[in-house]
Amino acid sequence: MSFLKRLFASSEEQTEVASQPDTATVVQAPSPEPAPSSTPLGVAPEQVFLNQQLNTKAQVLEFIAQQMLALGLVNGDYSDALKAREEKVSTYLLNGVAIPHGTNEAKALVVKSGVVVVQIPQGLVWNEQGDVVKLAVGIAATGDDHLPLLQKLTAVVMDEDLSQQLASTNDVQAIISALGASQPKASQVLPDFELSQTAQVVDEAGMHARPASIISELAASYTATDIRLRNGENSADAKSMAAILAMGAKLGDSVVVSAQGEQAKQAVSELAAMISAGLDNEEASQHAEFNPLEGLPGLTTPAGSAVLKGMAASPGIALAPIFVLTEQQQHVERQGQGVEVEQAALSEALQQAELVTEDLYQALLAKAPNEAAILKAQKQLLKDASIVKCCEQLIAQGNSAAWSWQQALAEQIEALAQLSDERLKARIADLKDVSQRVVDLLLPEQQAISFPEQEFILLASDLSPSQTAGLEGKPIKGIATELGGPNSHMAILARALGIPAVVGVGADKLCGVANQQLAIVDPQSACLVIQPNPDTLAEAERNIQLWQQMRELEEAHQHEPAVTKDGRHIDVVCNIAKPSDASKVLQHGGEGAGLLRTEFLFESAPEEPSVEQQIEALKAIVKELGSRQLVVRTADIGGDKPVSWMNMPHEDNPFLGVRGLRLSFKHPAMFERQLEAIYRTAAWQVAEQGKTGLHIMFPMVAKMSEWSKASQLAEQVRQRLDAPVLPLGIMVEVPSAALVADTLAKHVDFFSIGSNDLTQYTLAMDRLNPALCCEADSYHPGLLRLISMTVKAAAANGKWVGVCGNMAADPNIACLLVGLGVEELSVSPANVAAVKSIIRSVDYSKLQIKAEKALQMCSSEAVMAMYQSHQDLV
Repeated sequence: MSFLKRLFASSEEQTEVASQPDTATVVQAPSPEPAPSSTPLGVAPEQVFLNQQLNTKAQVLEFIAQQMLALGLVNGDYSDALKAREEKVSTYLLNGVAIPHGTNEAKALVVKSGVVVVQIPQGLVWNEQGDVVKLAVGIAATGDDHLPLLQKLTAVVMDEDLSQQLASTNDVQAIISALGASQPKASQVLPDFELSQTAQVVDEAGMHARPASIISELAASYTATDIRLRNGENSADAKSMAAILAMGAKLGDSVVVSAQGEQAKQAVSELAAMISAGLDNEEASQHAEFNPLEGLPGLTTPAGSAVLKGMAASPGIALAPIFVLTEQQQHVERQGQGVEVEQAALSEALQQAELVTEDLYQALLAKAPNEAAILKAQKQLLKDASIVKCCEQLIAQGNSAAWSWQQALAEQIEALAQLSDERLKARIADLKDVSQRVVDLLLPEQQAISFPEQEFILLASDLSPSQTAGLEGKPIKGIATELGGPNSHMAILARALGIPAVVGVGADKLCGVANQQLAIVDPQSACLVIQPNPDTLAEAERNIQLWQQMRELEEAHQHEPAVTKDGRHIDVVCNIAKPSDASKVLQHGGEGAGLLRTEFLFESAPEEPSVEQQIEALKAIVKELGSRQLVVRTADIGGDKPVSWMNMPHEDNPFLGVRGLRLSFKHPAMFERQLEAIYRTAAWQVAEQGKTGLHIMFPMVAKMSEWSKASQLAEQVRQRLDAPVLPLGIMVEVPSAALVADTLAKHVDFFSIGSNDLTQYTLAMDRLNPALCCEADSYHPGLLRLISMTVKAAAANGKWVGVCGNMAADPNIACLLVGLGVEELSVSPANVAAVKSIIRSVDYSKLQIKAEKALQMCSSEAVMAMYQSHQDLV
């Protein structure tokens, strides 16, 4: 397995990289004299422990920690540091050898550098990939003096026969000789390839396992290119982590990156930039000062009438009576009642399904905007032309609408099931969900689920995305399912809603479970306990109380300002979609609203809302927020947000069609009525409270003439009403707006980056396309450069820039945006505490340096590697 892969790739990618043959060639000249600060580590007999009968990795780590303490290498219990490292990523290296070592945070415990070598001849499984370890070399290091040992160790693990010999030998001296301080045999250095670039190692611990892993994984992606690294007279194939480790590159060393082949130029540039930027960013990426679930224990020895083991899907712990969601057996008649009747029924059901999906989407939007996109994508499936056409053809043959819809979706499901791409196969759950929703609407007499009104734990065979989203607002305490995995849409939504969940307890394992039985859902120990015994019940109650205290601690910090360690204040405000969301802004510590999506007024109405109706809605929000900032975006209708009462002709590509400000210009009277409502609300607020925080923001501005026309119309309305002057800004979501930001910044009062649209327009990837949604990432250097251009143009003209798209809620990207100079982050209310926490834990000056490095990189992967968090965030 490729070491540290889990930090930077999916499990599928791990397997792919791990299976690559090791083609490294390590060539070294006679070893130079060690630097004064680096003393090679020796291995003494008392540091080697042969024939240890240990059965688990935990036992090995505990044993190593005990021996390190006894040898005087550490001044305290080092086991937690070793375990913490393994929780972040497996330390398995190659050929049965692992190198357990502590986290950077635990370096204070290390008194002197040294190793503990543990031989386990019978072997034990070390990680989820099933790699078996027979030799564990535990390392405690204060600086870079362990690098010579790593050089020797990598020479050992690359020799399969030698590794096996050391795993079974009864001769301590054989291990000492193999891992001794002497350098590997000298040989001739390999020359650099013609295209090369020099980079300096900036990581404090040198080019050890973490940097070597990142470099080798990226290098391996350049399949048609040979890439070589050279540190002095030590060369390595850049695609081999072990070879890179063997170079022994230390802090301050200059490494030459060279390449030949199709992508040589890009490979050299990208790898050199990564090395110069630093690859061991563990301390910098521990962004938050606290983790609300850090330290929440699992049940120690759970017991009850049944204990079912599964997989943790959403953290926390729950105790409540059971409600079993049974699968309903629907009888779908094939024979229709006439083509016209069935076609009408289908049309009505699709319209209702779209409204139901939109309601679920809106309910989830304020709390979890990223996860709400799952429902948004389902809305698109309901309008999928190929599915609807197939269904209509089946109805035309005399079949019922319900049967035809099932068949049309079944064809799509079968096609997806044949694919090898797991991301596309994951869309099967959405197709089944959409299929069932429409059938339920066509056969309403056969569906009637009534959830309990009291607290409950939901047990089910599986849950669809819409079923999970529909749990918002219900007294649910936890979820356990027989099927599903921790990365399913159900799991993602459960995490977003804060519902503890365990999945995959086993097919038919819940058959004997009855309603109202008491149960515990404990993701920390990945189990469901039915009718717990008194001891387990008491322990669960203690853990629930602890979890509540942890959540209260997080909430206690959410109202504190977001100020970096070196004094830069960042405004953390909220995206809201309707008046009822306004109270959540202040409740969660938001400092105002960076985006009010006014589409709520237009999308659900049977006709255009009157000026008075719009004013009423705006006043409801203003009464909650007071004079705090409220950025009102004029109607962003079109694209994926159609309006039933407006004459909107079909467009082959609505995202590139008449939407946003373009549509407002097509309907100037409607546009002026919305501006009137905003200005009249501002006038009312000034009269009532003395000032207003209302701002006006225009969406989809692509060129200067559009800004001029919109701002002139706004000023005409303002003057006619004798209303207060309000700041006028634009959303930067069209690349052309960023490219001419230097001109626009002279006129607008502020910019707000609409990252969702800016990403899809920059990368030419539809963000709702299930085949592309995973590819449209927020780390792309092209996107970052457009944001940087906007920020610099604004700063040069004394204007501010915010970000109101989903990317601002990601802790890593929030740091990147702050480093680029963004002054305001607008997120969902539920994300405020986490974003504020991360900002308070970093230095703005360091973020600036890191952001500048990101702008020089050539790929999303390189940027992501520099910012990647060590925690699982879905």
